[in-house]
Amino acid sequence: MKRLILVRHAKTEPLTDAASDFERKLKKRGRGDASLVAGDLKDKDYVPDVLIASPAKRAIQTALIYAETYGIPEDDIKEAMFVYDGDTTARMLDAIAGLAGNAGTVMVVGHNPDMATLSMLLTREDFYHYPTCASSVIAFSITDWKDMSVGQGRSEYFVYPRLLKNNKA
Repeated sequence: MKRLILVRHAKTEPLTDAASDFERKLKKRGRGDASLVAGDLKDKDYVPDVLIASPAKRAIQTALIYAETYGIPEDDIKEAMFVYDGDTTARMLDAIAGLAGNAGTVMVVGHNPDMATLSMLLTREDFYHYPTCASSVIAFSITDWKDMSVGQGRSEYFVYPRLLKNNKA
């Protein structure tokens, strides 16, 4: 079995506060939310063997928070431009498979609408509400990542910051 965790980057500064979309940084709230969600996933034993991230500043900052939570060295984060640029579903799945190696669990930190759309296509479930820092855990009954395909995944868990904050109230 393989697990894919699709993470939308945490809350960011507005585009007007950055030199470009690529350079947008996390807000203080975003850093806290990323830490909260990463900790929740860790508590539920959803820890990646491989962490892939968009090279955009906000995605890398989110990935670094997750990596720190899981004890993954910063140098082990695999930056992949396809996560920022987006691509066809088939090419995105091929790229993930190419970076996953023999990992059991892979995490991809990226952007919407791609993270929500990929979650929907892989599971055929509704992920229209995919706020910042939302994370979907998708399980596949496969032994090789190259066998991952549309409609084959099963949603195991879906979490986002407000859900965790509301449950603590």
